[in-house]
Amino acid sequence: MKIYFQNSLSRQKEEFKSIKKNKVGLYTCGPTVYDYPHIGNLSAYVIWDVLKRFLLSQGYDVKHVMNLTDVGHLTSDADEGEDKMETAKRREKKTAWEVADYFIGVFKTSIKELNILEPSKFLRVTDVIQEQIDFAKVMDEKGYLYKISDGMYFDTSKLNNYGQLANLAEVDQQEGARVAKNPEKKNASDFAVWKFSPENSQRDMEWDSPWGKGFPGWHLECSVMSQMELGDTFDIHTGGVEHLTVHHPNEMAQSEAVTGKLQANIWLHNQHLRYEGGKMSKSAGVFIKLTDIKEKGYSPMALRYFILQNNYRKPHNFSWDSLSASQNALKNILREISFYDDKKGRVDKASLEEFYTALADDLNIAKALSSIQKVIEIKLEEADKLATILEMDKVLGLDLATLRTKSLALPKEAEDLLKKRQEVRDDKDWPRSDQLRDQLKGISVEVQDTPDGQKAIYDWLK
Repeated sequence: MKIYFQNSLSRQKEEFKSIKKNKVGLYTCGPTVYDYPHIGNLSAYVIWDVLKRFLLSQGYDVKHVMNLTDVGHLTSDADEGEDKMETAKRREKKTAWEVADYFIGVFKTSIKELNILEPSKFLRVTDVIQEQIDFAKVMDEKGYLYKISDGMYFDTSKLNNYGQLANLAEVDQQEGARVAKNPEKKNASDFAVWKFSPENSQRDMEWDSPWGKGFPGWHLECSVMSQMELGDTFDIHTGGVEHLTVHHPNEMAQSEAVTGKLQANIWLHNQHLRYEGGKMSKSAGVFIKLTDIKEKGYSPMALRYFILQNNYRKPHNFSWDSLSASQNALKNILREISFYDDKKGRVDKASLEEFYTALADDLNIAKALSSIQKVIEIKLEEADKLATILEMDKVLGLDLATLRTKSLALPKEAEDLLKKRQEVRDDKDWPRSDQLRDQLKGISVEVQDTPDGQKAIYDWLK
């Protein structure tokens, strides 16, 4: 099957062809581990999880790499302000190392709860410091770096095609707009590759280098990690749209300066999850965590379902009402498949082909998701419907097989009532049978009477 992606680099839809046959190198920009991830952050990883699952479904061997930024990301996405880890350690009253360890654990737990497959490799920035120094030394030797008071900077004027990813030649490059003002920089778009530690103070995270004691700039890590694990040029690089004008162009520039090659062939960027039309972020006062979702009685899979309903290249507006609607939609699907006969069925090839075709068209997840309802509605044996939907779910990742198992696991009280109900039905005591049905409904158990006897499911998704 031919696969097409809207490549941010060419700004057009392109057919995907992997560099190596049946193998894909995939790099996803990971979290800065200084605080809890909000659901907007997590939504991106759901999208790229579907991308990876789809590629796997098409027979590709996917090597997926993700960075864990535990140093070097300043409070400004450019090169101003304090390292976010230094800020977090004062807030948490812990060392920067302890903060990083804790929030890496939070992030890994969050993606597990959202049924996101872990990457082939996580890499912490602090685990590859020497590799970053060695990479920066090559840039320095080639004349791409220069020194100012707070660090070693990349001279973007040395690359004729700097900013090609975001078409930065057509973007306002005034300092104070895209980047912070720094009178020492040669060009407004120049960026830090190595930052010097402040004088008369000691950071938790700092290292010796040929240029002085300090720490790597935020953009360096991804250039280094992607080359280490995926080679000079790899297949797909993903990240949020906020990376399109600063982080990713700088990454690309560093990689090209060192290797003379394009860092990645396909660049994909997801739009933001918004709240009531505005930005979802701590600075904006909207910081909804996965734990907040759960405390309000929603399943993480309801959030995943909500995220899957949108085109990844369009902003998605979150509300509690929309999450409720997603949970109800998920419950309806679960109700249908829980009553299906679970004998071994055959996957409906036509339905699955339609499902894959939607995903092959620039990852049209929303259209692919609608395939489940189509399978529910078509004339097909129940066992075949179940097999087809579960095959689709290998890509969608709603974990329907597990949810279905939970729906079929009845509370002991329900099992006792069902046994009693069968007895009164055998005695043809229909009024008492109806009373027991209502009693079961009161404890969230639905019963269907079939030629094969009673079937019951437990509505555990409240």
